Amino acid sequence: MPAFPADPAQGQFDSLIKSSPFGSSASTGAPGGNGAAPLEFRSVLMDKGEYFFSLHETATRSSQWVGLKESGQPYVVDSYDADKGSIQVKYHGQTLALSLKLAQVIVQAPPPMPTPGPANTPAIIANAPSGDEATRLAQVAEEIRRRRALRAPQGPVPQPNATTNPPRPAATRP
Repeated sequence: MPAFPADPAQGQFDSLIKSSPFGSSASTGAPGGNGAAPLEFRSVLMDKGEYFFSLHETATRSSQWVGLKESGQPYVVDSYDADKGSIQVKYHGQTLALSLKLAQVIVQAPPPMPTPGPANTPAIIANAPSGDEATRLAQVAEEIRRRRALRAPQGPVPQPNATTNPPRPAATRP
């Protein structure tokens, strides 16, 4: 049976507990572990002349829409300055001035375009626009050829005659 140490050395993991690579623990009550504000002003909406504000509590990671001077939440929006994009909020007995938080936009490169198939493109496409449009048109032409080949008869096509396909009577209206 392998022998395990009875107790790891005291303080061996203290540095990990103090600065966890996974952020702060929820039991400490520290919002976000990076000194973030307890509330974030994320969005504003006007509906029928009344303003509504999206507030995000960083400690609980929950968001709520509240109206101007609406009570019943742990926070109340006292005022809104549309020119500055800021609000005054009463939160747990203190007044906070919050500015509208800007979203982070991450731009990614578009996926690479597929290489065009065989060079069996019709002569009409030679005069078509270059680049992506030409590739798209070549793919459309190839798909049309493929579908026509699927619809092509596999054997001799019987010709209609009076014995195999008798004429239908004309429909009459009452």
